[in-house]
Amino acid sequence: MMTFTDIARIALCAVAFGSASIAGAEETSTAAIEGFIPARCLLQVNGIKYIARTCQFRPTGGGDFVLYGGDYFAYVFMSPEDGPNTAVAHWNAEPSSTHAHNPLGKLERDGACWVSKAVRICAWKLEK
Repeated sequence: MMTFTDIARIALCAVAFGSASIAGAEETSTAAIEGFIPARCLLQVNGIKYIARTCQFRPTGGGDFVLYGGDYFAYVFMSPEDGPNTAVAHWNAEPSSTHAHNPLGKLERDGACWVSKAVRICAWKLEK
């Protein structure tokens, strides 16, 4: 069952990421997209690694963040009602789609990663 919060998050994904996705499609290097920071990232869903390289990371406030790596991106939203180390995530699932309308469910924090049985989303600071 979707709650109002889930619907609001999906709407935010669609609105906030659309322009960055277009900019990213035109930029083939890992140079920073406005407001994004290069990071070492992993987006793995059901055993398939969709992002497993340098990507763009952007904190969006309150512990929430977005990862963008070429054709795929994911939003991670803190879920304080479920505890301090719990988040929910959404991703685009279709290459180059500008909407993160596919839910990844609840995730638990594990170091630099947010994980569930089927999902692993990680972001590590790049070493200089």
